[in-house]
Amino acid sequence: MYKLYWAAGTAALAPQAILEEAGAPYEIVALDLGKQEHRRPEYLALNPAGLVPTLVTDDGQVLTESAAITVALCERHPDAGLIPGAGDPARCSFFRWLFYLTNTVQEAFKRFYFPGRFSTDPADAPRIKERAASDLAARWRIVEDRLADPGPYLLVERFSAADIFLVMLATWFESRAGLFEMCPKVGRCFALAAERPALRRTLEANGEL
Repeated sequence: MYKLYWAAGTAALAPQAILEEAGAPYEIVALDLGKQEHRRPEYLALNPAGLVPTLVTDDGQVLTESAAITVALCERHPDAGLIPGAGDPARCSFFRWLFYLTNTVQEAFKRFYFPGRFSTDPADAPRIKERAASDLAARWRIVEDRLADPGPYLLVERFSAADIFLVMLATWFESRAGLFEMCPKVGRCFALAAERPALRRTLEANGEL
């Protein structure tokens, strides 16, 4: 059985959704970030960065970084059909959009919500947050353009784990309604994905529906 170290509002949602989609048995270990449980020695022994999520596989491997966990779970459960296989022309596109979401969109969220981490001068925080908001809008519009040509998913008609990552990041936007107004195709992708029973269970468990 998998063990997923989880906290609300973190990037644990995507791996949890993959586990649900795959029908794989797993246990949630909830961490209270407000109580700094992710900084306790026993957790740092698993994930020295003190970040969430961490996954311990059924054979004892410890995996960190949400996108890496997502790919590993997809590869371990190919019957779920959430990642194109080796030799599939869509595989490169899958990695392109998954890495864009985690390296480019997710990065801007960090600056938006935690601007104080990006300067030694507290007076810089408002400007850092303002720039992050502008970057988020621009970066989501790139996703919107992809979904509009022709969509509805990042791999066109094929649902994948990249769409799960998109859904997770959409839940982080300060105003989800505002995001969907700015990017209606993102809203369409979110709505279609949320109709899937496994993803819907995950969103409900995370308080996102």
